[in-house]
Amino acid sequence: MVPGSSPQVPVGLPGQAPPSPGQPATGYPMVPPGTQAVFSSAPKRAKVGNLTISCPMLVGVMGPGLGYVPMPITQLAVEAQCQISVGFVKTTLKSYFPQTWRASPLQLYVPKSTSTVVSEVVVENLNRDQMYVTAIVPADDVRKGGYKPSGAYGPAGQYEDGKEMNDPELFCLPLPGAVQPADQLRIVITTFEPLAFEEGSYVLRLPCEIPNSMIPEGYSHTQLLDVIVTINTGSSTKVNYNVPSGHRAIAGVQSLGTATLSVDKAADMPNSDVEVRYLVWGSDMFLALNVTPPRHPHPADPDPRGAFVLSVAPPAPEYTTPFPRSIIFMLDRSGSMSGEPMEYAKSALSFGLRSLTPLDHFTVVAFDHEQLWFTPGGQLLQATLENVAACESWVRGSITARGLTDIGSPLQTAMGVLSAFGSQQAMAAPLPFIFLVTDGCVADEKDICTAVEQRVGGLLHMKAQSEGALFLGQPGLGPPLGIPRICTFGIGPYCNHYFLKQLATYGRGTFDVAFRPHAIQAQMQHMLTAAQRPVLSDLTLTLPGVADCELYPFPLPDLFCGMPLLVAGKYSGNWSKEGITLNGRLPNGAAWSSNPVLPGKESDLPLDKIFIKNRLDLLTAKAWLAGNPGPMINQIVDLSIATGVPCAHTRTVGFETTRKDYDNMQKAASAGGRRKLDYTKYALGGAAGLVV
Repeated sequence: MVPGSSPQVPVGLPGQAPPSPGQPATGYPMVPPGTQAVFSSAPKRAKVGNLTISCPMLVGVMGPGLGYVPMPITQLAVEAQCQISVGFVKTTLKSYFPQTWRASPLQLYVPKSTSTVVSEVVVENLNRDQMYVTAIVPADDVRKGGYKPSGAYGPAGQYEDGKEMNDPELFCLPLPGAVQPADQLRIVITTFEPLAFEEGSYVLRLPCEIPNSMIPEGYSHTQLLDVIVTINTGSSTKVNYNVPSGHRAIAGVQSLGTATLSVDKAADMPNSDVEVRYLVWGSDMFLALNVTPPRHPHPADPDPRGAFVLSVAPPAPEYTTPFPRSIIFMLDRSGSMSGEPMEYAKSALSFGLRSLTPLDHFTVVAFDHEQLWFTPGGQLLQATLENVAACESWVRGSITARGLTDIGSPLQTAMGVLSAFGSQQAMAAPLPFIFLVTDGCVADEKDICTAVEQRVGGLLHMKAQSEGALFLGQPGLGPPLGIPRICTFGIGPYCNHYFLKQLATYGRGTFDVAFRPHAIQAQMQHMLTAAQRPVLSDLTLTLPGVADCELYPFPLPDLFCGMPLLVAGKYSGNWSKEGITLNGRLPNGAAWSSNPVLPGKESDLPLDKIFIKNRLDLLTAKAWLAGNPGPMINQIVDLSIATGVPCAHTRTVGFETTRKDYDNMQKAASAGGRRKLDYTKYALGGAAGLVV
């Protein structure tokens, strides 16, 4: 039998018989239901001039007096597949250029989140043999092949480097040439993104609000919009989903772990984003394992090793026992934080302070090239109402933007304070946290990462992994106690995201970034809320009999109510018949292990694609830390091109072609892999295209 998806397994103590599916396990200490924490976020659509980009749209650049005018459409069809925690979306847009319009340049706009990846765009003129397509190529090929940087058309029709080209919440693709009246275009956009996790559910949001100017006369949005969503949770329990956006769902094929639904095209269908949620939280912790075996080697497959994904669904907050925490908030107060960034960051910090409980101890340090501590010597205070209120007042009145940026010194001080505090506790040591908020780059980023890696015992873990000794549940190989979890939050485009992501990985924490000032407060609050309720700490895996295994993320982060854990890996050889075991520590410090989790029925989950973005990000961060050696860069480029996910070492390019050449290009890619394709061979006139 080919390994596939497993049943969703309630966890239990070692030696116990596995509980019946869907029944609470006795292995994790439960508490009576109480007040449930709230996790939420709200999307904000980008604007171009006076035009809100509320759905994918082709926009004609009509010049002075008219500016940007959206083309009318005959269909907006969205097919979404939610695979555990990742959404894969194919959007088909059919537009036409009215006969009464004059010929003009066109631009494609696609609204997205900052984490959305646009992997491919295919634009086809249905009136004549003309296509415009995108592809991913090595960054070196762009420099050598004569690709030109892409710009955008301004509202007056001028070609310029538009700021929307670098908007992380908007994909912009200028199309070459001018479209003629009566032309009909079909655009297929392939994207994927990690699903948001809010209030115990994974959330898929599809931008489907069609502006009135795109709806042809005599039509309504209900005739134009088609939405189909397939959900695969990777488990064998019934999918509990709802559609809070107000769209009525028509249930399709249903089975354990999967569900298909379509949006009812009734006359009262809302003209708004479609939102679908499926529940993760329950009264117990559940584990589900999906495994695919190694594939036969093929030129188009850069990594045919087997893959597995272990998904760990935390219980709802009211069923958990809280961990005591010791927390240091580190806030960058350098000069570049002045204005809105500082105000939003301070508001979010106040939210984080108010979310503390009397079980927690805390302090705050503001840093530039100097350090300003709320308490003398970084002394940690109990999070009483009085202490929290005093700290909020201090944050509002004492922290102003000034100076340069030194992250290393306050980080080392904070780690020392937390370690010393933990060693002084007679009972179980509190779970130590550092929340780092910064908008800058510093010269010693690699030194900081190396110091943190050594401190958390990362070198020992990496050695065990490289030797295939991935039995991380063995005594002595777990993470050292008392080492702080480091959560990093970047502000703006100028901080080194790879540095912050690697720092969070070594610190077994989380990373997020806000590119716009308005997003800082909401995203920081989401991170703070997600980490508010730890469930298990110091996690390790026991994988008996599995050799040459590569884990993502590594080291494993803790499990929180606000963040389901997804552990992915690549392996060689045969999968173990003994099952996989998750190990950790309970809030009282006691050791805990799950029952062995086995893969079950055959599954069609695309496991490689589910974690490819995280894998590429972590590989890129490791390569940066190692000085970008050639073999590591080649591995990253191969994976990026084969999976259609652009990264720091590849570029998305666009070029014109014909239907015949496009089909030949797809056949060549399937036979020999995309890395070896010479796209100029398939471009019109052999001309290099534009860097998107």
